[in-house]
Amino acid sequence: MAQLNEKGWWLDKKGDAFHPDNVKAVDSIKDKLVEKLLDKSYLIQDTLSDFKEQSFKEVENYYSLLLETYDIDGKKNSKKGNLTLENFSGTKKVVINVADRIAFDEKLNIAKLKIDEYLHEITKDSSSDVQTLITKAFEVDKKGDVNAKKILALKSYDIKHKLWVEAMGIIAEATEIVSSKNYIRFYTRESIEEAYVQVSLDLAGV
Repeated sequence: MAQLNEKGWWLDKKGDAFHPDNVKAVDSIKDKLVEKLLDKSYLIQDTLSDFKEQSFKEVENYYSLLLETYDIDGKKNSKKGNLTLENFSGTKKVVINVADRIAFDEKLNIAKLKIDEYLHEITKDSSSDVQTLITKAFEVDKKGDVNAKKILALKSYDIKHKLWVEAMGIIAEATEIVSSKNYIRFYTRESIEEAYVQVSLDLAGV
């Protein structure tokens, strides 16, 4: 229901008070409709949250059974990482992904200086496109953060120069995982000849 003041009058968006008898019928109906739908949405959100928690627990139980089956100490090997569980017919699967949020400490600036030295040294022999890609990797977004994927992608370049190798080593030292989040997704298909289609459930936000 709409917010009320101490007299029980309805408050609008501007904070103005209206006696209930002066509220238009269509506005009253709309108010009740919104309240009803939101109440139902909260119930569905709770159901999804419970389902998500239960799903992770059941996968965890299965994984523990798997470790036990192959005589592996579960206490020493509890971290699963990404998992894909598929049914016997290959028509349904459950996928768990672990997404790490990566940040870099102050040593990233040192790595950038090393790379600048490298670029300065090989300027005459290097492609301007490559230089641009390397430089753009260190650009920051509106929050002042660099794109971790672009930074880590630099390590895939097959460059043997001493300064570059040193810079990549410093980037490795500067990299830290600040948090991890598990995602669970469900897929189905009619036959193994078809591509999997994800079951539409927004579990990431619950």
